Amino acid sequence: MSDALSRSLDVIKGQRLNVGRQSIYVPTLAKASLQASDDDVFPLMNKVQEFLASDQQFMLVLGDSGSGQSTFARHLECQLWSSYENHGPVPLFIDFTTIDQLGEYLIEKQLSTYDISDDQIQELKLHRQFVIICDGYGESQQFVNVYKKNKLIQIGQWKAKMIVTCKSQYLGQDYRSHFIPEGNDLYNRQTTNLFREAVIAPFSKEQIENYVEQYVSLDPRTWTTKDYMDKLITIPNLMDLALPGVTEDQQDLSAIKITRVQLYDTFVRHWLSVNSRRLQQIVLPKEDRDVLDRLLEAGFITNGIAFSKRLATAIFEQQDGNPVVQYVHVRDKTTWRAAFFGTDLETRMLRESIPLTRIGSQHQFLHRSLLEYFFSLAVFDPSSCNDHDGFAPQSDISSRRVMFFDASNILFKRSLLAEPSVIQFLCERAKQHPDFEMQLLAVIEQSKIDATVATAAANATTILVRAEVPFNSADFRGIRTPGADSFQSQFDTFESQIKYAQSRRNDLQAVALVEEQTKQVDLSNAQMEK
Repeated sequence: MSDALSRSLDVIKGQRLNVGRQSIYVPTLAKASLQASDDDVFPLMNKVQEFLASDQQFMLVLGDSGSGQSTFARHLECQLWSSYENHGPVPLFIDFTTIDQLGEYLIEKQLSTYDISDDQIQELKLHRQFVIICDGYGESQQFVNVYKKNKLIQIGQWKAKMIVTCKSQYLGQDYRSHFIPEGNDLYNRQTTNLFREAVIAPFSKEQIENYVEQYVSLDPRTWTTKDYMDKLITIPNLMDLALPGVTEDQQDLSAIKITRVQLYDTFVRHWLSVNSRRLQQIVLPKEDRDVLDRLLEAGFITNGIAFSKRLATAIFEQQDGNPVVQYVHVRDKTTWRAAFFGTDLETRMLRESIPLTRIGSQHQFLHRSLLEYFFSLAVFDPSSCNDHDGFAPQSDISSRRVMFFDASNILFKRSLLAEPSVIQFLCERAKQHPDFEMQLLAVIEQSKIDATVATAAANATTILVRAEVPFNSADFRGIRTPGADSFQSQFDTFESQIKYAQSRRNDLQAVALVEEQTKQVDLSNAQMEK
């Protein structure tokens, strides 16, 4: 190899190491396939090294959105460049999201971006081996066999192994046909012995702790890794979501005052914001770009949340809350599922931007708590009140007219008593949004004269009681709340308020005030079918 070409490769090495170095990296764990258990995991880097040392030619790395495929791909490139020696395999990173057509000459086109001449490219093709690391296959929306297109297995072509990352949500049941190399026999049969697969596993508690330890060491902080981990477990499901930005710029964890529903608000908006930026940055066909422009104009995050609410509602209405939706287009294109999993461009773009995971024909939200969160938004969405700051309670509502629920609201159609997580989300909304509290009270009042709102009144009563909303001087005569978690819980609430007052103030007068509430509540003639 010529001296000029060696110098060119050294320059590329320096550039790529400067770009790809990460201040924090936690070794990625993976499992053998989408169907394998999350408990049966192995270090992904070890399997990649085994692949590079084997006769296999193609490795597919799958994972859910946000699981770290791109981070791993860039870390792998840095590792290979760091250990690179003259005459060894040349690592080459290709971002599929920046490529208009995933056709032939991928390697030539990528090398040309580093000012490698045509003669040097030909020299590399004849005399050097490559490790091609390709990221973003699914986002490219070009489902072609890139190994076959670039003739990597044929004599006289590039001598290269290929590692491709892809989000599992983009792939159907027969996805392997897009990746397995074809042999050189007469029938070009796919050769599975040249193919390897790995699926990135969800982060474990130990990985999160490892990440936090590295994060804490970057800047002096008043809190420790243990403080952070203790804080994480106080919020249900937070560990499962690995929520970004919770401690951003926080020196004191005790300063973090945030409820569970606010965490989910932040997580969802962050997720959709990241996907909005991703779509704007990648190369899209004109038709896709037009759809994206319309969604951006109408509010990408707003549309993503609305799509998720409709899907969550359909899952509860059509599948009684069973979180897994099975969709095969040929079979299901005339069913309710097609509105969410069909081939319409806008539907596809929104579906691929919300926190969904996919294994073959099975789709579900990233975590069941997200399904419950979006379902709770179908009952009450702060944005419907023109409340641009979803985290800020509004205390002065005396001048507002109470906005009644629409009769199509889930509150009227389904009992939520068997969905404690949904109730919990709504309890926190009631505490934060006086408008919502007043709407719930209005439903309870309406039940006195309208038997058709009994289910809604039962839901409303349960939410308010669980939210510990005081019913001072409330008149419960004639209300209809079948099955509501109200009578016993009302007095449990009063009891907890008394204990709270005692522990906080040791003020007998304060305790007496709380106890007096029980005397003011009139439960005579209340129709509560417990």
